[in-house]
Amino acid sequence: MPRGGYQKPSAPAPVSGPGALSKRTDSGPGAMQGAKYIAGLPYGQGQEFQDMQTMAPMEAAPAIPSASSVGSAPAQLQAMQPPVPLSAPTQRPNEPVTTGIAEGPGAGPEVMPFDATAQTQYESAQQMFNQMASAPGASPALQALARRLQQAF
Repeated sequence: MPRGGYQKPSAPAPVSGPGALSKRTDSGPGAMQGAKYIAGLPYGQGQEFQDMQTMAPMEAAPAIPSASSVGSAPAQLQAMQPPVPLSAPTQRPNEPVTTGIAEGPGAGPEVMPFDATAQTQYESAQQMFNQMASAPGASPALQALARRLQQAF
């Protein structure tokens, strides 16, 4: 083991450049998250929880596709339009703002797109809520939610 004198670090910390050449030195938003310790847990569970976090590193934030890679993106991504700013003039001047809902002027919910996949998912969720609401000890809020879903279907 070397003693004294200059010790070149094996992994030096990055240093940011001045002004326009500056860059993030904290590994940026895509860096892996560190393990967190939660205080106040029963004896041994805090360390167990921290150990579980260090077994597999947490996923970094997903990368946003660049404009050059959109040409190779799936058709659904290409079909998405950029959001319209709130200050922009209306793109549908002859359509009431209540179109698509059951209240007010304009066409009702029947004009809204509703595919078979969404219908199947809605039905399975409704069945799940009905089963949970019929279990002994189910909360009144859960029972009310199950009734509400039953009425909407």
